[in-house]
This record gives sequence, structure tokens and C-alpha cells, in this order.
Amino acid sequence: MLAVLLAVSLVAAGLVWKRERDRGAAQERVALAHGLALHAAELRDAAPGTARDLGLAAVKIHSDGQTRAGLIDTLVGERGDELTPDASSEVALSGDGRIALTGAGDEVSVWDLTTWLDPKVVEKSDRIAALKGHKEDVGAVALSFDGRTALTGGDEGVTIVWDLTDPAKPIRTAALEDAGGVRAALSRDGRTAVIADDDGDVTVWDLTDRSRPVRLSVTRAPTSPVFRDLGLSADGGVAVTVDNDGAVTVWDLSDPSRPVKSADRALPAKSVAMAMSADGRAVLVGNAHRAGVWNLADRSRPVSTAVFDVPLADMYDMAWASDGKTALLAGPSDSAILWDLSAPSRPARLAALKGYAREIDSVALSADGGIALAAGPGGVSLWDLRGLAEVVADPVRAACRGNPSAEIDKADWARYAGGADWSDYGREGSDSLAVCFISPDFT
Repeated sequence: MLAVLLAVSLVAAGLVWKRERDRGAAQERVALAHGLALHAAELRDAAPGTARDLGLAAVKIHSDGQTRAGLIDTLVGERGDELTPDASSEVALSGDGRIALTGAGDEVSVWDLTTWLDPKVVEKSDRIAALKGHKEDVGAVALSFDGRTALTGGDEGVTIVWDLTDPAKPIRTAALEDAGGVRAALSRDGRTAVIADDDGDVTVWDLTDRSRPVRLSVTRAPTSPVFRDLGLSADGGVAVTVDNDGAVTVWDLSDPSRPVKSADRALPAKSVAMAMSADGRAVLVGNAHRAGVWNLADRSRPVSTAVFDVPLADMYDMAWASDGKTALLAGPSDSAILWDLSAPSRPARLAALKGYAREIDSVALSADGGIALAAGPGGVSLWDLRGLAEVVADPVRAACRGNPSAEIDKADWARYAGGADWSDYGREGSDSLAVCFISPDFT
């Protein structure tokens, strides 16, 4: 009996020892993975290849929300490019992502992004035209879905209508006097324009004949005369404004000659930015640290469907892809955050578009969310996000497919692995670690 009891005690002690050893090893793997992910984030700009390999190793060693997000951000960063180093306060993008407008000072640049979106083309095209004619800084830029109609609003109180049928040869078709828009929006077909000006007026225009715009209505804002943001549904039937006091107002434009303020108190106060779904049935609003989705099926009684935290100190701009699946939120940091809103009640972070040394003032997305622009004092950057779903679903597969022979040598391991034993992960006698073949089970 004593022998049996002693044997059982030894087995139990052995199991406890093994469990504690395994727990300690697991904790060491988590710490190593998080450390590698942190170094990868620090190296994205200076050494993107090393950043990708370290981030991949982190996920292979221990896959969790932190390591996966880090690798996704690194892979998405590789899809970015600097469109121009010139400061820009406004950007707009056509529905197909091919035509872009960037505003700085008293003019707006027109870009054909065809070469930028073709990885086989090395020499990228410069801007193809400039929209000039304002005496003061441009404060509003809008572009129709097909890229053929543009609005540029100057601080001097004039909004110019442009025909971009040939984007390389823009034609100034009309000037809307006393309509200096701090914000401007166009319907999908470019026939309806809404301008929110410095006097606190919301003006609706019929641009069916771009050379002879017809003013349909002028309505005074219910609160502050200064607007921060403006959105318009694809059919031009619903507009949403955010004023300087943070009040969000929904405008029913079913009869554009008689706009109706249908929900000026039902939405949250202290909002600073907004974006509207293409169908006008939902609005995304936000302020520092937080954003929310509101259902506008009943425009007089908006219903909150989701509220989520955003890792930004403030909110400067938002964009919502026409397909309703992707939103881009930006503020005073070096990144803009992509969110999955395909299920509006369950927003999910997709990736951070990093690479800025300064704040981001304006963002834009193509209709399918495949192309993104972000602009600010540090210039304008372009991201090709086509295929992002595959990267988010399986970042390891995406990273290894692009570089199956990814390796970390002993020198980098010693520099970034925090003293972790090389022999636990690399082959004996080998001077490099094949990252794609790291096994998550190190027994």
C-alpha cells in the first residue's frame, strides 16, 4: 500500500510539475510573440521587410488579437503609396476609385489613379489637371460617383461647378455666388448638390444643366451657423449635417424645394464628424474616442444600432464605402482606422492605415472600399485595399503566399527576441529561422 501511495504521489507531483512547466512555457511564448509584434510595429517605416517577418513570427508563435492585428496592419501598410508630399486639406474619390481630387490652398489637383493601381507600372502619373479660379483657400471639394462633375468651394463665398468628362481638360461650367461651402456634397448622378456655407445656410441646387444651375432652396441651420460635416444620400433625398456645436441634423429632401429638418434632436450631441450610407438609411457619427451607427429608416426617430470605441484622440473625418461594408475614420494621429460595418450592429476593426507623421484631415473611399485616400499636412497617401478580406481572414497565409521563404537570421533573433532560446524555434546548425514553417506547438 505504501509503495502504491508513493507511486501515486510521485505521478501527481509529476503532473503538477509538467502543468506548471507548460504554463510557464506558454507565458514565455505569449511574451515573446507580443515583443516581436511590438518591434514589427516600430520597424514598419524603416524596415518593412523585417517588420513583416517579425510580425509573421509573432502570429506563428502565439496567435491572438494583438499579434494578428499587428501583422494585418503591416501587410496593409505594404499596399500604401505616397500620392503627393504636398499638404492637402480635402480629398474626394470617384466611385470606381480612378479619379481623385486633392485640395490645397486656392486650387484643387485632379489625378488619374490608373497607373497607381497597376503594380506593373513603375512610373506613376503626376496630376493631370488643376482646378483654379478661387481667390481664397478651398474649403469644400465634392466629386460625383462617375467622376464627371466636381464642386470646389472657396472661402471667398463662391462654389465652382466643373465638368470633368475629360478629367485632363476640366471645364468650368458655372459659379454659384454667395455659396462658399465649408462643406459640399453631390448625389450619385451629380444632378443634386447640397452646400453648407459660412452663413449657416444649407442650399440645395439642381445641376441637371451644369452650365445653368438652379437654386431649389435655402434653409437656415437650427443651431450653430458653422458646419463641420455634411453628407448626402446617393439619390439626393436625405442629407445630414454636423454643426460646430456638435448637433447632428437630418434633412428630408424628398421635396428639395422644401427641406424638412426631421431629426435635429434625436441624434447624439457633441459629434464632430459623420458619414452616410449610400441608401440614406443609416448614418455614422462620432467624436473623440467613440463612434456610433444610427438607423434612419424613420427619419424622425433615428435608432442607435451600435456604439464602439475608436483609438483616436479626436475625430476629423469619416468615409463610408457605397457598398456599406467599410468605413474609414481619421483624427490627429499617424493612422486612420478601417472598420467592417457589413453588420452595422457589430462593427469590427479591420486595420490601421499607418504612415503619417501628422494628423489626417480628410479621407475618402471608393464605392467598394477597395481604394482609400488620406490627406493632411504631411501630404496625400493612397492605399490599394483590394483583397483586404483575404488578408484579414488569414494574415499568415497572405504573408507566406507573398514571401514563402521569409527568414529571421540569428542576429535579428538576438536583437528582437528578448533572449528567447534560438534552439526552441530554429533548427540546430542553421543560421536562419524559416518563419512560415514555425510550429505553434514547441513540445
